[in-house]
Parts: sequence; C-alpha cells; structure tokens
Amino acid sequence: MPDSLNHARVTFTGKLASLTRQEACQIVRDAGGEPSLGVSRRTSMVVVGMEGWPLLPDGMVSNKLRRAEELLQQGHPIRIISESAFLELAGRKDRQSFLQKTYPEQEVCKLLRISAETLRRWEQFGLVRSQQGLYDFQDLVSLRTLAELVNRGIKPANIAKSLQTLASVLPGTDRPLAQLKVVVENPKAILFNLGECLIASNGQLTINFDAESKSGGRVICLGSKNPTDTEWFEFGQAYEEEESYTEAEDAYRQAIALSPHFPEAYFNLGNVLRVTGRPEAAEELYRIVIVQDPAMACAWYNLADIQQEHGQIKEAVASLHSALAVCTTYADAHFNLALCYEKLGQKPEADRHWSAYLKLDPFSQWAEVAKRHLSPKSR
Repeated sequence: MPDSLNHARVTFTGKLASLTRQEACQIVRDAGGEPSLGVSRRTSMVVVGMEGWPLLPDGMVSNKLRRAEELLQQGHPIRIISESAFLELAGRKDRQSFLQKTYPEQEVCKLLRISAETLRRWEQFGLVRSQQGLYDFQDLVSLRTLAELVNRGIKPANIAKSLQTLASVLPGTDRPLAQLKVVVENPKAILFNLGECLIASNGQLTINFDAESKSGGRVICLGSKNPTDTEWFEFGQAYEEEESYTEAEDAYRQAIALSPHFPEAYFNLGNVLRVTGRPEAAEELYRIVIVQDPAMACAWYNLADIQQEHGQIKEAVASLHSALAVCTTYADAHFNLALCYEKLGQKPEADRHWSAYLKLDPFSQWAEVAKRHLSPKSR
C-alpha cells in the first residue's frame, strides 16, 4: 500500500475540515500524485474528511468507501485514511495542527456560551468526551451542534437517546452528530420511521428528539433551508455517486448560480452532461473551467478526451500537453498522448509517452498496452 502521495491516485469523500477540496487536490498534484473523482481498481488512496460523513439514503457510508472496502477485500492495495493522516503524508503540519488542537473546559464554555455545569452534565449523558479536561477538534464540532440543539429547547436526555439510535444507523461513526452530513434537503420528501430517526427516501436525515411522541413530535432537520454554493456542490457529488444524474445536474447548476466562479462545479457538471450524452455541452463547460483555473489538469484531460472522440487529434494533443504542463506526473495524460501520436504516425513521440506512462504506472492493467506498443513487433 502507498506510504506517500507520490504516484498515488487519491480520492476524497466526506467534508474536509482543514482545507477545501480544490486545495486538497492541489496538494496531491504538488506531491506528484493524481486526484481522482471516483474509486476504481487504479485508486491507491481514499481520504475521509473529518467534518462530514457522506450518507446515502440507506444510512450507510458513501459508495466510494464501500467500493474501496470491496477492493481491499479483493486484495487491491488501497489505503483508507483520515484527513489528519492525509495532511501528515503531505507534510502539511500547518493544517494538521488545526485538527489536533485541544481546548480546555473554560475555553469551550466560553466559545459555546454554556456553563461548566452544563458541559459536565452533557459528558455524564455520554454526549461528549474529554481527555484530562481537554476537548479536541471533533469534540468542538460536536459541542457546537449540541449547543444549537439545546438552544432550540431539546432536552439533553433525548439527544443522548437519539445519538444511540443514530450510531446504529451509521456503523463506525465515532461522533455521529459531528460527522453527520445531510445529503439533500427536500421539504416534500416522504419520511419513514427508523427507530427514533427519520430518513427521507431521497437521503435527507432528520432526528426526532422528542422521544415521547411517535408522530407529532418535534423533528429537527439537520440542514440549511438555503444551502450555500458549497453545500449544493456536495449535494451534487452525493447524487453523482448514486448515478442520480438529473438531480446532480440541478445541484451543480444551483452551486454555479450562487457562485459563478466555481471551476470544480463546472467540471463536475461537465462530467454529468458527458455521462448523459451531451459531449458538446460538456466541452463548453471544460473550457470554462480552464479559463477560471488553468491549473486544473483534469479539465484539460477531459477536454482532450472529447476532442479525441470527435477525431480532433491535433487539438487533443495540445490539450494533453497543457495537462502535462500543469502536472508532469499525470499518467493517463501520457497514455492518451501516446495514443494520439500513434494515430498521427509520430512513433518516436508516442514511444516517449508510452515510456513515461510505464514509469508512472507500471502495474496497471493498461501497462501491458504500453509495453506492446514499445515492443519491436509493433514497429
């Protein structure tokens, strides 16, 4: 399994706490790795964000994590690591220190505007935990959520009961409220009971904190009535993972409407349009991406892919060179560039990129293709 980001193909899932998804992808590129949108046999690392746990409608973890676990069981060398471990691999102590910071009881009470007695009572209920009176970043995230619930008049005893139910719905979640991430909010959703929890068929998760009422009790929706551009983007990612492309397209468009300069949203929307059979529209979006962020190598690569499909080989060559100018270790770009040069009859240039691909990704299923092209019989 990879112990560094160099030559690693890295996928992110969940909400990152210390940096944006774009910053994380750039860290991977700077370290000689390759960020990836999905999990496949070529994925070498899956990073789980520490401020949100990606939920699916059935309450299980995201397809990315489940796919990674399946590949692990099949013997593929994939690492599933936390955001903190990712920062350690990247040598980003400046960001890692944010996640490792601890807070004394007095500071926590001041931040949350609660009394020490209230904090201790929460701990008695098992709502929070401390080590020698110190609370870490994840505790603070939990505490902020708890403070909001208590300010709404929810009883701590009912919160504790709901947390126990939520923990059974989300296996492996250490601090459910801190990691809970609403996939999508739909006020017209049809809810169904699951213990003390309510989960919408479209993935929205709510919690019934009024344990005394089974039907007319108070229901707290853990989501914003007016999602931000980032939240719409994350909704789109969740829908895209589930192959709900119509909903994903709408979510990405909502994100762009709120933030017109959002290259990641344009890029993902382009991918959705391409999957749904609209390559021309996808091409226009990739062009917007490279205007907004010329350093986004994957946009150059996808643009080249469409150009290849349309027989525009010389244009594809130019786009792939732009991708490699941003990230010289982009293995797939070398592979496709070699294919383009083969079609153009420029064998020496093709061989140069076949060789570069083999150095970067010698054990992939496509390595044999590169070797065949480099063999004397292919000349």
